[in-house]
Amino acid sequence: MAKTAPGEVSLPRVSKGKRPQFFDDPSLDQMMTFLLELMAETSALRDRVDTIERLLDEKGSISRADIEAYRSDDAVEAERTAWRKGFIERVLRMHAPA
Repeated sequence: MAKTAPGEVSLPRVSKGKRPQFFDDPSLDQMMTFLLELMAETSALRDRVDTIERLLDEKGSISRADIEAYRSDDAVEAERTAWRKGFIERVLRMHAPA
């Protein structure tokens, strides 16, 4: 097993047990999983684009190392959190409880 650095969490690579089922039709569970995974990837890509835009505004020219080294401050995180909240509400609006 690979060693982890102090403070890192080591998770098993394979989940155990049966997948939870939330809908009567298993294909709906698969579609919802697919949708949520796409939403997570979209959110991560949006954060990366936001990072690139902020660095370009600040420096004019950037490298991949600049992007990887970027750490957002509290104000940026607040903006991103607000965007994510709106994104989730827009995408899942049909599934909101009545």
